[in-house]
Amino acid sequence: MDSKFITIAAALMLQAGGVIWWASTLQGQVRHNGYQIQILQRSVEKNSDFVEKWPAGKWGSGELPSDTRQDLKIAALEKMVEKMMAKIYEMNGGN
Repeated sequence: MDSKFITIAAALMLQAGGVIWWASTLQGQVRHNGYQIQILQRSVEKNSDFVEKWPAGKWGSGELPSDTRQDLKIAALEKMVEKMMAKIYEMNGGN
């Protein structure tokens, strides 16, 4: 056999091995992505179920639960704004 033939054959076999390795890696990534999609799909279905049934009163009054801390802060801010508006009104002479 000629040394050129052996070199070309070795190069082709090396390329074929590289293509096989690349394809198997790609297939593994596709399989993993499919698994992740299945897991995420369950969460999306649960969320969709909640969004559809909550306003209908399935789990409560049709309103989302309030954040008590946030509600208290908003109430305090509203009182501050009312006091400021009263001061501004007094400074303008009640007009």
